[in-house]
Amino acid sequence: MESCTKIWDDVLHSIREKVGPLRFNLWFKNTRLESFDGDCANIVVPNVFTQVWLQENFTDVLRDGVGKLINQEGLSLRFTVLKSSSYAGDTAFQTAVSPQEKSIVEKSRNLSSLARNLKLEDFIVGSNNRIAYTAALEMVKERMSPFNPLFIHGSVGVGKTHLLQGVWNYIKEEMNINAVYMPAEKWTNEFIYSLQKGKMESFRQKYRNVDVLLIDDVHFFSNKQGVQEEFLHTFNALYDLSKKIIFASDVHPKTIGHIKETLASRFMSGMVVKMDKPDFATRLLILRSKAAKFEMCFSEEVLEFIAEKHGSSVREIESTLTTLSAHARFNEKKLDLRLVNDVLGDVPHDEGQVIKVESVESAILNHYNITRNELHSAKKIKSVSFPRQVCMYLIKTLMDWSYQQIGDHFGNKKHSTVMFALKKIKDQINTDKQFRALIEMLTERIKKGQK
Repeated sequence: MESCTKIWDDVLHSIREKVGPLRFNLWFKNTRLESFDGDCANIVVPNVFTQVWLQENFTDVLRDGVGKLINQEGLSLRFTVLKSSSYAGDTAFQTAVSPQEKSIVEKSRNLSSLARNLKLEDFIVGSNNRIAYTAALEMVKERMSPFNPLFIHGSVGVGKTHLLQGVWNYIKEEMNINAVYMPAEKWTNEFIYSLQKGKMESFRQKYRNVDVLLIDDVHFFSNKQGVQEEFLHTFNALYDLSKKIIFASDVHPKTIGHIKETLASRFMSGMVVKMDKPDFATRLLILRSKAAKFEMCFSEEVLEFIAEKHGSSVREIESTLTTLSAHARFNEKKLDLRLVNDVLGDVPHDEGQVIKVESVESAILNHYNITRNELHSAKKIKSVSFPRQVCMYLIKTLMDWSYQQIGDHFGNKKHSTVMFALKKIKDQINTDKQFRALIEMLTERIKKGQK
């Protein structure tokens, strides 16, 4: 095999002709092909920004170019960022690019030092989140946004927090305005502390004098009347001053239980957009980006398998990669499909995960604010009987219990009673979009093990 230097020179020569000298000097000149590890090529880059840009724009070109020269198909790439780079002091590089391009690189270097590591350039945009991503950027970039507030909702692990923190980091680096990012739980804790310590005036000044307020997990405000009242005043103060507000939640504003109607109305007064679970193509892009940060080399075959079987959310993807990397390293085994099947073979994915009846009941009790004794009682008042019917429906659809099993579980209810309950819930799902959204939300919480 030819030397890594010769192979890389040949690959870069063809790329230079395609992209031109300016872009070549910015993105490729300080890279090198370090070594080969089986069917994985190790490429060294000067910083994270370059790594992400090459992954998103030139992975196929680099893979095909190197693979062709060494006569190997299905080659994988692993990017490594120099821990102590002489990049900034490279005189040739400094004179080869424009001041604007140097600024881009300097900003990428500064971004890597931020306390929060969720950055916008690491956020993978796909069909599932493109509208939310575009809306969030337009919201902060435009002086007068066409919508305000922006409410982003979606199931656990689809990237809502990454998007909000990424936008917050972007504002801090690119814009001379005051922005605050905060989970709703932390906002609540600060409010309670300020109330107890007599510091409400400073608390209000802190949050009512920002240019952009980003609040994550606003469903946490559920069933907290005093907190909701104070937050409503904060919202109104910012809105009246045309300040920008972005929310994220696991559920649609209409399906947040036990929340003031006026606050729910404020949530929906601007743009409401849903982030769905990533499709296969987006999961694969996320996997490639995440896998590049591991010391272990993940082949394209392994990544495609994970994307197909074990990548329903970004969190699951990260967990899967971490688990596989650890098993391969600790057991000194090659990270191939055989190891993947050995390690993940018993791990259920969404379709086959084990649901416990306690999880279903907990979701119902929490949302409808009733007790377990009431749920299993013979009470026929609607505030109790309807949650019981919803619970029966979810047990049937998620656990596939028989009518008899469900009836027995709820105090020897008749077979016909259970059938009537299921039909009633199905009919309402088919005719009531808001109720259908609620059932989807409860289902998602149960699957994720939320209470």
